[in-house]
Amino acid sequence: MVEIVVNPIIPADRDRWAELWRGYLDFYETRLPPEIYDHTWQRLIAPEGSIHGLGARLGSATAPLAGIVHYLFHPHAWTPKEVCYLQDLFVDPTARRGGVGRALIEAVAAAARDRGCHRLYWTTKEDNATARSLYDRIGRFNGFIRYDYTLD
Repeated sequence: MVEIVVNPIIPADRDRWAELWRGYLDFYETRLPPEIYDHTWQRLIAPEGSIHGLGARLGSATAPLAGIVHYLFHPHAWTPKEVCYLQDLFVDPTARRGGVGRALIEAVAAAARDRGCHRLYWTTKEDNATARSLYDRIGRFNGFIRYDYTLD
């Protein structure tokens, strides 16, 4: 089994990160303009950025990214502690079913624990069977369905 190394994304990861994030967005049939890629990237690599990014690498800490995860911390009305939202998770199709997704989730969970968060949560599409096969093993479905209300 190849070692999976999870560490913060760095400026040198920009092109590979964009490829993986594009794969994630394509899966969800979403198109974003280049300026959103640039804006998101700047927030991800900012030392005190509001959105955090980790990358999974196979074999060494300097290998190309095999997967990415974006997450953020925010207050919650039901607890004095923050909660952690895992916003985007994507693993290169050639690296799936090898533990990369789990390693990325576990790394976010560790960051949330270190920050003292009350909970880690995420969403996925109901028909995303590949992802749900992992999520059902490591998390618990709480019965909620998400709705969006467009503001612009």
